[in-house]
Amino acid sequence: MPEVVRGIRTSAQVERNGSVVPASPVRETRTVHFGPEGPFADDEAAAPPSPGVDRADTRVSISSARRKSSERRKEHHKHSGDEPDRGAYYDSRAATKKEFRRRASTLQEYYSEHPDLLPQLPFTWRYGWRRWKLFLTIFIMVVDACVVPLVLYYTMTFAGHVQGWIVFAVVATIWGGPTYVEFAVRCWRLTKQENFFRPLGTSNRWAFDITHWIFVLTIAAVTTFLIVGSAPHIVWLRVLSLPAPALLYCLGGSIFILTMWSLSGRKAPFRISSTPKGGEVYPGVYYLIEDVVAVNASAGRPYREALAARYKASPRFRRMIKQQSLFWSVPALVIAIACTVVIIIHPVPKAVAYGIGWGVPFAWACIWTAISVPWVRRAMHKETVTWEEDYGVEPGEKKAHKKLEQTDSERDTPPKEPEP
Repeated sequence: MPEVVRGIRTSAQVERNGSVVPASPVRETRTVHFGPEGPFADDEAAAPPSPGVDRADTRVSISSARRKSSERRKEHHKHSGDEPDRGAYYDSRAATKKEFRRRASTLQEYYSEHPDLLPQLPFTWRYGWRRWKLFLTIFIMVVDACVVPLVLYYTMTFAGHVQGWIVFAVVATIWGGPTYVEFAVRCWRLTKQENFFRPLGTSNRWAFDITHWIFVLTIAAVTTFLIVGSAPHIVWLRVLSLPAPALLYCLGGSIFILTMWSLSGRKAPFRISSTPKGGEVYPGVYYLIEDVVAVNASAGRPYREALAARYKASPRFRRMIKQQSLFWSVPALVIAIACTVVIIIHPVPKAVAYGIGWGVPFAWACIWTAISVPWVRRAMHKETVTWEEDYGVEPGEKKAHKKLEQTDSERDTPPKEPEP
């Protein structure tokens, strides 16, 4: 991630509306380098030396600080696993609570001041422990929601010859355990006194993001079908086959509504995650990515800020989000409708309808994920390449040294004598 000014906002000297707010004398402003591209690299190179301070000493101190920062970063990567020391100004530490409390400016403010930089996201599926935590959580939830109901029903019914009401008493008791636990953890994080996990622009402890409300709707719908279907002594197997299609209705329908609302150009009727009431509504996948990574993957507000800056700055990123929103929402509704029709028509045996209702939605989700991952990777790689081609910006470290050398050469060159 880019360099972040440590300290409270009042401790930094900030220029606003043409006026300069002086720095607080209580605490000295410090900078933390998260990579070779620092947001103040140009300022360090272009700023004149202070009175009584030698230019060479200033340059040496800056280089020494950068070298020490680079050594600390390499040491951190050495002990943090397989993450290499990359040239891009990305660092997952920028999304930690410690740096969030110490910084004096947001990533949106930084990238608005540096429009030539492509905003970087403080989360990746290639490095860091957060990716494994999120992957493991999703994997356990999918296994619990799909594999467990299928295995328990077919083994206990056809191999164990257990009565239906006993089978689904067990299924209803076991189903959703990891999901409910993750939902409870999500509630706790969003209602904590600190605002690290909350959406941008609000400090209200009860201002849940839109994904949280979608989860509430989904859990309520699935739980209702399980209770209603397993309540009679002779269970309603076709009703018990509808929870997975209901999940697609809730998730796919919510993404579709948000995407259509965004394409229509209408303003937000209420707060939608980080979008305030009356603000511009983004496609549905944007909010799902923002909320899941920020809360469930513990990336917090820094990820929300970086994602908002990326969406605002990059037309290719906006197009990719819109394509993914349509790619996931429309087929989800089609699959849900098709499964519902197959389940409720009587010519299809109940046992077969149960397998279709629970298996097809999750099989479709796995196929769509396998298609989306390389698609998104290619799109983001092309986005980075075209961004560099359009702007042709060198890394901040090189720019700083280039300006510094140019300034030194101009200083060392004697002035030309006026022509007679």
